[in-house]
Amino acid sequence: MKFKFLLVLLALSAGAAQANTISTTVRVDNAPIYQPVQYVNFNVFNAGLFDISAKSGILDGLDPVIFLFTNPVSNVNFIESDNNDGPGNNSLISRNLGFGSYVLAVSTNVFTLEEAIGGYNNSVNFLTDGNAKITISSQEGYAEFGDPSAIPVPAAAWLFGSALLGFAGFRRKSV
Repeated sequence: MKFKFLLVLLALSAGAAQANTISTTVRVDNAPIYQPVQYVNFNVFNAGLFDISAKSGILDGLDPVIFLFTNPVSNVNFIESDNNDGPGNNSLISRNLGFGSYVLAVSTNVFTLEEAIGGYNNSVNFLTDGNAKITISSQEGYAEFGDPSAIPVPAAAWLFGSALLGFAGFRRKSV
């Protein structure tokens, strides 16, 4: 009886813990190997308020700029941007995001919406080359980098929990 209660409790709590933080670092460079605009793809599986930030190291003195789009990147899919002018200042977008696929265009210097869409920032040079750390966090929602899975994580947890309960029931009847 205690085992079944534990399984039910596990299945019910699997969908409740959805708050998460994900981060990655992108290299913005005008050299042929890299690109002066980088794109970060992420997928929201649980809607909520998200904080999306781009930061550079204190010694870099870069000013990351971000543009947020729904996927694919286009004028029609543009949501919001943030520059937070000046070296060492970091960009932040706080916004409610629904279920879906999003793209963040990132550069280490001021650029326009057209440059974000086109993928080339004319103002990036050897003085503004560098890394930008991208962090996406939410207390309510759930997001992951890359392509969305066929079954979102909360649904997968419910399916797994119900399967465990089913196996426990079958085991008892077959004896």
